[in-house]
Amino acid sequence: MISGLPGVVVVDDRQDELDSIKEAFFSAGIPCLPIRYHNGEPDNESGIDHVNISEWISPRIVVTDLNLTEVQGAKAPILVGPLANMLKKLSMRGPYLLCIWSKLESEVADVVRLLEERHGDEINLPLHVSVIQKSKFLTDPEKLKEKISNLISESSLFDILLNWESRVSEAGRNAVATLYTIAQHNSAGNSAEERANELRKILGAIGNEAIGIKNANDNPAIAMETGLIPVLEDQIRSMPDAELFGKWKEAVPEIGKRQDIDDAIKSKLNTFFHVEEVEEGYPKDCRGVFVGINIDYLRVKENLLKFESRIGRKMKVLLHEEFLPKTDDDAEKRLREEARDETILGFLEISPACDYAQKKIKFPRYILGALVPEKYEVLTSLPNAQGVGNKAHEGIHRLPKIEVKGKVYIVKFSFKYQFGAQPHDNQWFGASLFRVRDQILSAITFSCSQYGSRPGIISFL
Repeated sequence: MISGLPGVVVVDDRQDELDSIKEAFFSAGIPCLPIRYHNGEPDNESGIDHVNISEWISPRIVVTDLNLTEVQGAKAPILVGPLANMLKKLSMRGPYLLCIWSKLESEVADVVRLLEERHGDEINLPLHVSVIQKSKFLTDPEKLKEKISNLISESSLFDILLNWESRVSEAGRNAVATLYTIAQHNSAGNSAEERANELRKILGAIGNEAIGIKNANDNPAIAMETGLIPVLEDQIRSMPDAELFGKWKEAVPEIGKRQDIDDAIKSKLNTFFHVEEVEEGYPKDCRGVFVGINIDYLRVKENLLKFESRIGRKMKVLLHEEFLPKTDDDAEKRLREEARDETILGFLEISPACDYAQKKIKFPRYILGALVPEKYEVLTSLPNAQGVGNKAHEGIHRLPKIEVKGKVYIVKFSFKYQFGAQPHDNQWFGASLFRVRDQILSAITFSCSQYGSRPGIISFL
């Protein structure tokens, strides 16, 4: 399925005016999707229900008439409803530019204000709003074309984000074109099938090399994504653009300056960069996956005792020693009891990358981890036996706060508890929760190896 194009949607209830703005985009060399707004149809609440676009288009520019229902003397409270319904139908994602193409330009500010106040929880709001006056541009195609051509540059932030998005897309096209050229030059003959066979071999080799032949056979999509992403990154970096420095500096003057970011934003950014939420059925032996403990299994007393016997600690003691330090403060004791019930124990897969790629692993390796809800952060920072806060001992690795299933957690891993397990046979394992990204996983495994190889020295002082 072809998706993401065109990036411009034009909406008007009058065909002649829709044709005018459409032709202006076309003459400026910008593809667009023109949609005739249908007013008054009982089964067409948004006015554009007759066009099935939500599944395959992700517009970055929406140009729309303001008075879509042609109400005489309409003011902002009446105009905003049809506009909101139309934008909701478009299923806007990410930043976009909303351009009002109307003779009622004096109402635009009030309409946008009501759109933000009344519908901010229902729809994705625009990053920038522009106005094209029909009374000024409708009869002058050349001026309208010039206005359209300069529309994106009205917002430097929108302009640079669209530029980056375009560069990523172009880099992807360049990477695919390069691979096809290699295939064509090395194919045994000139037929399409021979070129296709050569391209398949090249792609297969990339996927196999990325995660190993056996893993690639089990997870072909992951193999190809892992293999092609470095090519994509290299293509982006090799695309020269002398104007980028100035554009980024103008659009984001905060670059190069220390920023005070809200904690909620920090946890979302940490999640974006450090982990990937996965479905419950995600493979539990995949490198970097975090698998929650099987609570239903441990609710059976006999099973809990068996688990504690294998671990060598009572569950309560385990949580206190590794993740929720003991305290003499009565209030903190009560808080710790609540935290024990809400903390999610689990297991992080940390098998070596090379062994994982070559399927040499007989028993995937896991370390014990815990997700402690953010509201109990004070407990995770209590001083340990050595009077040091933040973590119970040197064998604890702490991630920045992340968001899992819409809830913010403090995540800690303990190198003291390492396991080898076949996850499909292990009744301790519950659902997969997230996958730690490779860069962070490398830091965790490096710290784990350092902890495991630290020297013990006997000395008499």
